[in-house]
Amino acid sequence: MRKLIYVMLLVVPVLVFAGVGIGSADDAADFEFILPSVVAVFLSDAAITWDFNDIGPTVNSNNPEFPPADVSDFPLYYEPSSPSARPYQTVDYLVMFAAADVDWNLTVVGDGDPNPACGITIDEIEYAANPPVSWTAFSTTVAEIASGTGVTGGWASLEQNYRVEIDGDEVNGGASSTCTITYTIQTL
Repeated sequence: MRKLIYVMLLVVPVLVFAGVGIGSADDAADFEFILPSVVAVFLSDAAITWDFNDIGPTVNSNNPEFPPADVSDFPLYYEPSSPSARPYQTVDYLVMFAAADVDWNLTVVGDGDPNPACGITIDEIEYAANPPVSWTAFSTTVAEIASGTGVTGGWASLEQNYRVEIDGDEVNGGASSTCTITYTIQTL
């Protein structure tokens, strides 16, 4: 009888587990991607300087001598002393995840005259693509400098050159004058 009990203890578990079996099962997970349009703008240099103590033909070959030998040479155009090599600014911009029919634009605007009392006004500061072909005066009115539809396909770049018109009647007394130029990219 003992043998029968041992045999039953060995056979019964096999019969019980044999009904479960080993197989496969699956389930699914849904992945959802919510991708808003992304726009970004990055400037290579946040500080552009015209230091007329450093401007002259030996310092920056893009500039005439300052002050000129003959005042009848005015008005003259001067490019920045820092940075000292063209292009003075690289504007990197990006549009991602935009639908194929979404329009976007890149704009620039000045916040006002650097210091009206010194005699330099915002419209005497100009910008141009690199290489400079035609110059455009900055303004307090927004100006479009690039536009497109859909994505940019990664970062795109626009190189900017700057110059300021000096006509000889500026007064500053050694104080610095500043203005802010803002680049904006947006989807429309």
